[in-house]
Amino acid sequence: AVMNGVALFDQSSMAKFVVQGRDACRALNRLCTADIDVAPGRVVYTQWLNEAGGIEADLTVTRVSEREVWVVTSVGSHVHDGAWLRRQLDPDAHVTVTDVTAAMALLGLMGPRSRTLLAEVSGADLSNGAFAFGQSREIEIGYGVVRAQRITYVGELGWELYVPADLALHVFDRLLAAGTRHGLKLAGFHALNARRTEKGYRHWGHDIGIDD
Repeated sequence: AVMNGVALFDQSSMAKFVVQGRDACRALNRLCTADIDVAPGRVVYTQWLNEAGGIEADLTVTRVSEREVWVVTSVGSHVHDGAWLRRQLDPDAHVTVTDVTAAMALLGLMGPRSRTLLAEVSGADLSNGAFAFGQSREIEIGYGVVRAQRITYVGELGWELYVPADLALHVFDRLLAAGTRHGLKLAGFHALNARRTEKGYRHWGHDIGIDD
């Protein structure tokens, strides 16, 4: 389904941190190997390095607004990355870090037919011109306002959908109901891991780590 159709992943266990404040972008940019001082609505894949140059974290950073940045990392790195982030921030910086993992569900809609299905349930223009890879913006699904990010860990066309926890079941049901017309299948982390391995995407703790 992921390779030829469309699959729905529940990735809600992924760790999510909201970094806010006047110095949020500047403070995070000092830690990231990639430049995350981008226009609001952009997603950047990056890493954090320790003093020896080893990889401490492998994650994505989303510039939501001038003063708000999201950090999303794997469930296995939740405590490590959250603690490392807080320790590395300049104590004099005007910045706060909030762990919103439990407050926000994450649904991954992936596969060649994901665009057709998501456009149907949201009414949003998801064409390449309107919604390019690496972009992030809010769309509506049913009663829910969802932040959709066009990024993938499975190597296919797809979106990560960040949904307030109280609306997660509603959005999930809307996607599932509409998906029957598109051959939607439910998929899990074993399928995700198989696809990211096939694509050659690295995973911190297995393919890369603090010694690399």
